[in-house]
Amino acid sequence: IFQAPPSSLIEQSSKTDCVRMPTAAMEITEAAKSGDGTIINVGIRTTGTFKCPDCTQKFDTEKSKKLHWKFIHDPNRHQE
Repeated sequence: IFQAPPSSLIEQSSKTDCVRMPTAAMEITEAAKSGDGTIINVGIRTTGTFKCPDCTQKFDTEKSKKLHWKFIHDPNRHQE
């Protein structure tokens, strides 16, 4: 999840209306990374041990796989 830096770190450009981000590197945990460099797997986690039975997403724990299924695939959850 990306969190915007404090406003004191944002430099407003005088030539344009764009905002420049700080040059410090962002740290991204392995659990937050997805894809394998191909277009077909953009946003798909492909390196987990536990595979979702309904899609190609993979997870590091059984609990995270169950939460994914509950919120994404469970047909009883989407009744209005």
